Amino acid sequence: MKNTAHLERLSVLMTRVVAPKVAAAGRPFHVLVIDDEADDSSIDNLIDVPGGDAATVETKQVPRRILDLWQSRKQSDQTLDASLYATYMAYTATPQANFLQEQDNALAPRDFIVALRTPGPHGHIDVRTSTYKAPEGVNAWYTGGEAFYKTLDKVPLCVASTDSDEELVDGVRAFLVAAAIRRMRKPELMSPAEAKRASFDSLEAAQHHLPPVASMLVNPSSGLGDHFDVAGRIHAWSMGLDAVEAQTPLWERPSRDLGVDGVRDDMARKPAQWIHWLENYGRSASAVAALPGAGNRTVPSSDQWLDVSKVIIDEIVPATSLAVINSDDNADERPQFSPISSDGEWRAPANLSTIFVSGNVMSRGLTLEGLLTTVFTRTAEHPLADTQMQMQRWFGYRGAYLDLCRVFMREEQIDLFTRFHDNDELLRQDILAAMEGGGVSDPVVLQGRSFLATGKIANTRGISLSPGSRQLFPLLNRPQADEDNRALVASLLSEPGTVVGPTRHPRGYLCSRTLSLPDAADLLDRLRYTEHGADRDGVEASRWQSAARAAGLSPTMPELYRAPRVDTPFCEMNASPYSVAAYLRFWAAVLNRRVPGLYTTDHRPLMWRTLDANARALRTAKFNVAVRFGPGGPVTTGALGDLSIPVGTMARTVHNDRTIDPAWGSQNGPIRGDDFFDYEALRREPRAAADRTRLVGEDGLILFHVIDRSPEEPTIAVGYSIPRGGPDFVQAMRGTPRG
Repeated sequence: MKNTAHLERLSVLMTRVVAPKVAAAGRPFHVLVIDDEADDSSIDNLIDVPGGDAATVETKQVPRRILDLWQSRKQSDQTLDASLYATYMAYTATPQANFLQEQDNALAPRDFIVALRTPGPHGHIDVRTSTYKAPEGVNAWYTGGEAFYKTLDKVPLCVASTDSDEELVDGVRAFLVAAAIRRMRKPELMSPAEAKRASFDSLEAAQHHLPPVASMLVNPSSGLGDHFDVAGRIHAWSMGLDAVEAQTPLWERPSRDLGVDGVRDDMARKPAQWIHWLENYGRSASAVAALPGAGNRTVPSSDQWLDVSKVIIDEIVPATSLAVINSDDNADERPQFSPISSDGEWRAPANLSTIFVSGNVMSRGLTLEGLLTTVFTRTAEHPLADTQMQMQRWFGYRGAYLDLCRVFMREEQIDLFTRFHDNDELLRQDILAAMEGGGVSDPVVLQGRSFLATGKIANTRGISLSPGSRQLFPLLNRPQADEDNRALVASLLSEPGTVVGPTRHPRGYLCSRTLSLPDAADLLDRLRYTEHGADRDGVEASRWQSAARAAGLSPTMPELYRAPRVDTPFCEMNASPYSVAAYLRFWAAVLNRRVPGLYTTDHRPLMWRTLDANARALRTAKFNVAVRFGPGGPVTTGALGDLSIPVGTMARTVHNDRTIDPAWGSQNGPIRGDDFFDYEALRREPRAAADRTRLVGEDGLILFHVIDRSPEEPTIAVGYSIPRGGPDFVQAMRGTPRG
C-alpha cells in the first residue's frame, strides 16, 4: 500500500542495508520500482491546505516517499550510491494526471511512455495499434469501450435507465435470466445450487465440475448507507417482504441469500418483464455470433420460458446471495472467486453467484469474475474522466459471455462513458505515435465541456480546438511595421467585388470570390506581426501537432500551424489568425475521417465519426472575404492610397500594448454588426443563432478592418466569423504553476 509510513520504513531499509551492500560489492546494481495505479496517490502536485489562503499550499508526501526509495534528500540528483541505477515505472489505466502534472516533478514521465495493447478484432502484432488481432476471436478479446459503446451499441449492451426501484428490480431480472441462459449452455456442469452443497477431493475435481462464477454489481453512490439501503430493497423484493418487514436493516436479517418466494411471485405478476430479457439476449446473441470466433450462442425462445424460469427458481436463486462491499463494520468480506480448501476438502467459491452492492471500493483495480449485469446509478455534479473510467468494472476478458452482459445507466452517463472512451483512444494513439517515432511526446489529454480530464491536478485549464465562432484578433503592429498587411488588404481591394454603401464614402468592400477552408487558412497566414509569431517548440505548435496525430494525418504532410518565426514572440494566443488558419486546415483534413474524441460545434454537438456523407458535405465551409472601412478621411499614401476605392479609416482605441478591444465594431448599419457585414453586402438576412453564431451550412467571414493611427498610416486588424458544424475537442492543459 502507498502509505507514507510503509514507504518510510522501506526507504530506511534501502538506505541503511541495501545501499551499503551495493557500495561494498563494487559493481552495478539496478532497482526497478513499479508503481501500480500510479495516478491514485503518486502525483506530485501542489495541493491546497484546508482553511489556508490562496498562497497556502503543501506538497503531497507519497511522491516524496517514493523518491526516498532510491534517492538521497541531500543529493536529489543522485541515487543512494553511484553503483545503484534506478528505474521508476508508473502503471495505470488512467494516466491523465500523470501527463498533466508539472514536468519538472521527479515522478513525471520523462524518459519513456508506453501504451500496452489489448487483444481485439483489429491490428497486427508487429504494428503499433491500440489492439492486436486475437486469432481465437471474440472469446479472447479484452472487451472494453469499443465493444460496449461502439461495436454492440445497437443491441445495446448499455441500457438507458433511471435509479427507480422498478428499474433496479429489472436489473436483477436481467441478471437472473442471463445466469440461467449461461447455466443452460453448460448442462454437463453442476448447477449453482448443487455446487453450493458439494465437496471435492481435489482442486482439479472442483474446477472440472463447478459452474462458472456469475456476478452482478450495483453501484448507487459513494455513501455507505446507500449500499445497505439498496441491498435491503433487493433482498426484501426477493423474499416477498411486506412494507413493515422491509424496514428491518439488512444486517439484522437472518440471511443475505436471495429468497425464492418474491422472485416466483414477481414472475407470476409480471411475466412480460422477464420474457423481455430472454428475447433481448436472443438478439444480442445473434449480434455477437456474427463476430469472429464467437461460435453458436444458444438462447431459449420465449416459448421455452417455463424451462428457463424453472432453472432460475430451482438452480440460480437458491445459490445467489447479496454482498455489501465497503468499509462499514456490517459489510461483507472482499469477493472470493476461487474454490475454497477446508479440512482436506474443496468447496465452491464463497461468491459463486452474488449480487454485489458497493461504491468506491469497486472503483479501482478490483476485477469481478463473471460480471453479467451492472446497475450504475451514481452521478457526479462535476464528472472527472479518470475517476469515472476506473468505475467501469464491466470491462475485462468477457468475450465468452459478452452477449449476456448488460449495464444499466442514465442516458447522459452512457454518453459520458462513450466520450471518455473516444478521448482515451485518442490518448493511446498519441502515445503509440510517439513510440513509433522513438521519442517521448507530450500527449494530448482531452476533456469535454461537461467533464474534466482529472481533478487531481491544480491549475489545469481546458482549451478548445475550435478558436471560437466570432473573434476579433486584438493585436496591431506599429504603423511603420504594418506595410505587409496594408499591401495584403490593398490586393484584396483590387479583386473583383462589391462596394458596400455610398460610392464617395463606402462602408467597405466584399470580394466576389469565396475561399475554401485551405485557401482561407493561407490568407490568414499571409498576415505579418513583428511581435507575434511561432515558437516551433511552444505550446501552440505542440497542440496542433497533437491534433494532427489524433486525426491520423501523415507526418509527411505540411504542418497545420504555420505561424512565421519572429525574434521576440509577443504571445501565443489561441485566437490568433495563425491558430485559426491551423484550425481551418484541420477541418479540411478531417472532413472524411472518423476521428475518435472529435465532436462538432453544433448547438447540440454530434460525434464527428457518425456524420454521413450529406452532413459532411454541409460542413464543407467556404468563407467570404471583406474589408471594413470607417468614417475617417480616405487614406492617401502607401498601398491603400493608390486604389480607385476611397478607403476611410475606423476610429478605435489603441492601448499602450498595441491592442484594441476584441469586440466587433459598428452597430449602425442596415444589418447591425460588422460580424454580419457580408450579409449586408449581399442583401441577405443572416441565418444565425441567438448568440450571433452562423448556422451549419452558412458561409463564414474573414473581415479586415482599417484602423486609424493618425498622423501615421493606418494599421490592419482582422476578425472572423466561423459557422457552426466544424470539428472540436477540448484539450486539458497545464496551467501556470503556483508558488
